[in-house]
Amino acid sequence: MKLENVIYCGENLDWMKKMPDGFVDLCYIDPPFFSNKQYEVIFHDGEEIRCFEDRWKGGIEHYVDWMKGRVFEIHRILKKTGSFYLHCDWHASHYLKVMVDHIFGIKNLRNEIVWHYRKWPSGNRQFQRNHDSILFYSKTEAPQRTFSQVDFMERSKSTLKRFAKSTIVSGYDETGKRIPSKTKDTESRGVPRDDVWTISRVAPVKQLFPTQKPEKLLSRIIRASSNVGDLVFDPFCGCGTTLVVAEMLKRKWLGIDVSPTACRLMRRRLSTVTHKTVQIIGVRYDLEELKAFKPFEFQNWVIGSLGGTMPEKKVRDMGIDGYTFMTRDPIQVKQSEHVGRVTVDKFETAIRRIKRNKGLIVGFSFTKDAYEEVARVKTQNGLDISLMTVEEVRDQLRSSK
Repeated sequence: MKLENVIYCGENLDWMKKMPDGFVDLCYIDPPFFSNKQYEVIFHDGEEIRCFEDRWKGGIEHYVDWMKGRVFEIHRILKKTGSFYLHCDWHASHYLKVMVDHIFGIKNLRNEIVWHYRKWPSGNRQFQRNHDSILFYSKTEAPQRTFSQVDFMERSKSTLKRFAKSTIVSGYDETGKRIPSKTKDTESRGVPRDDVWTISRVAPVKQLFPTQKPEKLLSRIIRASSNVGDLVFDPFCGCGTTLVVAEMLKRKWLGIDVSPTACRLMRRRLSTVTHKTVQIIGVRYDLEELKAFKPFEFQNWVIGSLGGTMPEKKVRDMGIDGYTFMTRDPIQVKQSEHVGRVTVDKFETAIRRIKRNKGLIVGFSFTKDAYEEVARVKTQNGLDISLMTVEEVRDQLRSSK
């Protein structure tokens, strides 16, 4: 099993159970929060749509139990000198802390970090919620555990020389600029950063989906609790910020995400940093699993497998789910068996609306009437509509690897 610089696609619990004990230096996770929200995310490059639910029907007990199995595996695969950061918010941070205390040991809680940020007021009759919590644990109390008070303050060598002269540094502002005190001390190098971090959230223009975390936040964590060449692990890696920052800081990395869409997005992001193709292991091809995909996830899998692109704006009931890459021919995706003549008729209308004469419909199977309608519209109307099964898409993808 490859254990560095690779992305695994699938359930992280299943993958982690296959991993050996004690090989990870640092694990950061930003799991789905217990917020009872549903996010439908349209990526700004117009090529990716991901629909995922952050909803736990069994209540908080179910959510904590779901997390417990994953935290147990994380503890097992961490080195004795390793560290674990769990990102959460007010919905469940107190429940999660009690659960993690039982696994890691309450004495190994190093900090409850408060990440403070700004956002538009909600208008509710309450104080504005402007922070997340990050629970920081070490696996053991070993004195050799990795932690750097200098690296995570991101000082250059020249800055350190200035600090060693005459000024005690009392803190840092949001930009990292030092705030000097009036006290003089020729031996001081400054005060270590505390556990309240003010870091701006990701700007909307750069945001890939609403839960994306800023690179500066991950940089501070990775610098503090790992060294160059160490392995950084994120089993909920989403759009891949942890992996990208780890690569930029010359660490090895390992990621897992359940979404094939997210895995492809990460590979594209990482390719701009590594300048080589990143391997994705475990992309699902089983037809029954594909039938169980959420609709947007399924559409994205089909169109991405064909090398196509998504519309820049998702318009409901227009009959077009994507376009072929080179010729920009429209694609319609049906997550069903026995796709019939009515679907072909509606797609014909959609093609005419955008003044095209060629298109593709993908489904699990097609009826005889559908094939007859395709032949009719080609003969009588000059429209070239192709029918392609999901199995054919899957086999084409396999043969291209």
